[in-house]
Amino acid sequence: MHGVRSARYAYAGVVSVAEQTPDPHLTVLPPAEAARRARPLPSNDELALEDLTDEEWDAFQQALAER
Repeated sequence: MHGVRSARYAYAGVVSVAEQTPDPHLTVLPPAEAARRARPLPSNDELALEDLTDEEWDAFQQALAER
């Protein structure tokens, strides 16, 4: 589904992004359907943050704490 857009989601590479809608909602799926739609998580190498300064790492952690 690389580069495919639907009304609710935009897919770019391995990342899916929920688009903002005026009326957000939660979709609850049966376990079998949720498993069918699931995608593998990125590898640790793909998620690694490298070459950050201490200040950048502190800013990153602070941004996560604010959510």
